Formats: sequence, C-alpha cells, structure tokens
Amino acid sequence: MKARHIFFILIAVLWLGLLTAQEQPGRTVINIEHADYMEGSERFGRNVQALFGNVRFRHHNTLMHCDSAFFHRAENKMHAYGSIHIIQDDSIHLYGNILHYHGDTDIAMIRENVRLVNNDVVLRTEHLDYDRRNDVAYYFNGGLIESGDNILESVYGYYYPRTEEAHFQKDVVVTNPEYFMYSDTLVYYTLTEIVKITGPTTIESERNIIYAEAGFYDTQNDVARLEKNGWIKGEEQFLSGDTIFYDRNSGFGEVFSNMFLQDTTNHIIITGDYGFYNELTKEALATKRAVLKQIHQNDTLYLHADTLRADPIPDTELQIIRAYRNVKFFREDFQGRCDSMVYDLRDSINSFYIDPVLWAMGNQMSADIIRLFTRNNALYKTELINNAFVIAPEDTIGYNQIKGNHMVGHIRDNQLYRIDVDGNGQTIYYPKEDDVVIGMNRAESSNMTILLEDQQVTGIILRRQPAGNLNPPALVSPDAKRLSGFRWLEDYRPKRKEDIFIHDAPPVQEGRVNYDDFLFDRNIPSR
Repeated sequence: MKARHIFFILIAVLWLGLLTAQEQPGRTVINIEHADYMEGSERFGRNVQALFGNVRFRHHNTLMHCDSAFFHRAENKMHAYGSIHIIQDDSIHLYGNILHYHGDTDIAMIRENVRLVNNDVVLRTEHLDYDRRNDVAYYFNGGLIESGDNILESVYGYYYPRTEEAHFQKDVVVTNPEYFMYSDTLVYYTLTEIVKITGPTTIESERNIIYAEAGFYDTQNDVARLEKNGWIKGEEQFLSGDTIFYDRNSGFGEVFSNMFLQDTTNHIIITGDYGFYNELTKEALATKRAVLKQIHQNDTLYLHADTLRADPIPDTELQIIRAYRNVKFFREDFQGRCDSMVYDLRDSINSFYIDPVLWAMGNQMSADIIRLFTRNNALYKTELINNAFVIAPEDTIGYNQIKGNHMVGHIRDNQLYRIDVDGNGQTIYYPKEDDVVIGMNRAESSNMTILLEDQQVTGIILRRQPAGNLNPPALVSPDAKRLSGFRWLEDYRPKRKEDIFIHDAPPVQEGRVNYDDFLFDRNIPSR
C-alpha cells in the first residue's frame, strides 16, 4: 500500500507540473507541430525534448522551422539550430543559423547570417532580437536594411515591421546610387522611403554636399526639407537658411528665414528673409531685407533692395544681377541710392536707374541713368546719361558743380581726373592760388572737358559756343552760386552699412525719365 501511494503521488506531481507549464493564466505554450525524430533523455535535462529533422514549432500566429531543437517545456522556451525560418503573419520572414525563443516573453533571438524579409525590405545582421509582442526587431552589433535603391547601415538599429519604420543609431551610412548619407541617428520609413533627419547628417553627391540636423529627405523623389543649421554646398555656391526645401532633380532650393547665398567665383554674398537658388540654372532671388555683399580687395560693398535677382547669361558662366526698388548701398569709399540697378558680370558694368545718386571720390553724382565701368576689379569710367549733375563742396564757400546732358568721367587710381560733357555743359567752380580761392568761375559750352587733380579743377576746355566769367564770391548772389536743378543730398547719403535699410525719399529730380521697362527685360539694357 505504501508503494502504491507513492506512485499516485508521483503521478499527481507530474501532472501538476505539466499544468503549471501549460495552463498558467495568460500563458500560451509553444506547440510542436512536426519533427522527423524526437527524444527525451536525462542527458538533455529535465523536461527537455530533443527534436531532429524538419522541426516545426508554432506559437500564436508564428511558425518556426529549423533542422534541430531543444524544447524546454517547463520554461516554455526553445533553442533551435540550422536553417532557421520564422514566419510571422504570413508576411514577415526571419532567417538565421541559431534561434533562442522565449514563449513567455515572445522574444526571438536569432544569430549568424540573420535575414529579416518584409515585402521588399530586407534586414541583414549577425545578431537580431525580435520582440514579437511589441513588433520590433533590433540589432546591436552592426546591421543594414535594404529598401528600394537604399542601403542603410548602422551599429544599432530598430525595425518595426507593422509600421514599416526603422531607427538607426551610431555610424549611420545610407548608400544610394546618387549620393551617400552619413549620420549618427536617423529614422527611415520603408513604405515611402523617406528619411527623417534627427541629428547631424551629411549627404554627399557629385553635385553638392548637404547638411542638416533636423528635417526630411524623400529618397524616391529626391526632395528634402532641411531644418536646424541646414546648408547646401556646391562647387561655387553655398546656400543656408533656417528652413530649406530642396529638389535634387530640378536643382531648386527655396529658403525661409535667414537666407545666405555665397558665390565664391564672383565674390558675392546674397542674404534675405526669403529667397531661392537653382544650382542648375544659377538663378537666384532674395527678398525681405535682401542684401548683396560684394567683397572688393579689403573692403565690402553692402547693397539693399526690396528684391534681388541673379539670372544666368546664356552661353556663359556669368550672371546679370538686378536689384528692384529702394536700392541703397554703402562702401567706405563709395555710397549710393536709386530705385533699381542692373549689374552685368560679362563686362562688369553697373547701371543705376530712376533718380540715381552716387557719392564717390568726394563728388555727388546724379542723372537719369548712371553707369559704372570696371576693369581688372578697378573702376575706370562712369557715365551719366540725361540730366547729369556732379557736385563737390568747396570748403564753406560753396559747391563746385558740373551739369550737362551727358557726362563721361574718367577715373585712374580711384581718382576722377577728367570729365567730358556733351550737350548744354555748365560749370561753377572756385579756382585757387596758393590754396586761396580767388573767385567763382561760371562757364557754359555745348561741349566741354574738365580736368581735375586731387579732386580740384585744374582746367576747363570749352569746345563749342563758350561763355564764362570770373567774379569775387562776395559779389555773387546766393542764387547765382547754384546751377538750375541743384540738389545737395548729403542728408540722404548712407554713412554706414546699417543706413542701407533706411527708406527715406530725397527730392525728386525735375524732368526725370521713367526707365521701368528696362528693368524687367531679361536682357541687359541697350548701351
């Protein structure tokens, strides 16, 4: 009787253990579906079954294949080896050489030659843990994901098959036929093939280098949104801003807030609160506090306008730069203002339209149109067209003045040394002897040439119908000391670079011609 009681007690304990392993509340056990050969032995351990040949397990909706396995029934886990193939929901396929699966936590650990396939997405690594319950696969010792034309590699990676989202960390490299992307952390959406930039990221291609610390890059359509310290660097141009929308196919980059465009070839910088640049056509635009900066030797020209544009000149590598409305500029030795400006880089001619006024070489120059001619980065000629007027103060006595229909000023070593006047030439100047003014000379001629040295008139050549007189300044009435149309606009001259943003309105020049039609023609105005 004693032995019989002991036998029934052992049977009860065995069944109790099986119930504990299989029927605990909320627990689903791993089921063996097939094996060519199965063996239970003490050498494998207590409650351990060894399975060999075409082994197949099922847990929930997950099917697991392998060559051989050890099933720990009490612990609801298994160790599988050879030809590992896990099928999840008939859509996710996992391959490898070794599998450790815990049924209570729904975690599969796959090792050696690991491959996860989800539709057209393939993940490859040597060490992968797959949390079936939370639907996330993660590697921690290097891996990559192949998606479309992209290969994404990193040290650490997380892939969510249900949402088709992948997270990459540390030494991230994205390889695309058109570029390479380097980052320390980013997110990739496999369905749309969009990269979410979440840290310092560089994109390198033959055309340019792109950098951002936040934003998105659509790898299917090659469209990017760059945020936080974003910039694009080409062979000759550098573009940055708070937010940049960039289309690689068209080369178009649109900037919102703090636009900065640098042209290293022409030594030009354009800034503004909004603008765009096309790296293929070389077109550029900036508005809202738009500024053009041109570096000249050791000095910089600062020019502001409501709108700045740069357009390519056909069949050349050069551009035409246009400034529209409220143009104002400053350089230590050169200041000016006008309504609109056109700068042709082919011949370095700068044209100023609609009541332009320039201050340079001690003179105030105005006309309907003013053109500056540059050679070898040095100004050598200025042309004043229609209603030309040049004024220079002569101590406290008055103003030296030159007026005519058309003027050409010749410049050498940044000094005006000759002015040729064509049509209705008039002049007032104060000749000196031993630096003492000896009178006021008023002369008129249809055509004349004025010679200057150190900003002082040294001679006048009256070429046609000359007339003139010299009188003591004290005997000349105030009105006679000024030619008709005289305007002294010193109060409107920008005296520092910050003044280019002051929108004031000087007195309008009488008889001014409107040249608006020139400004919106893509071709340079006729000369």
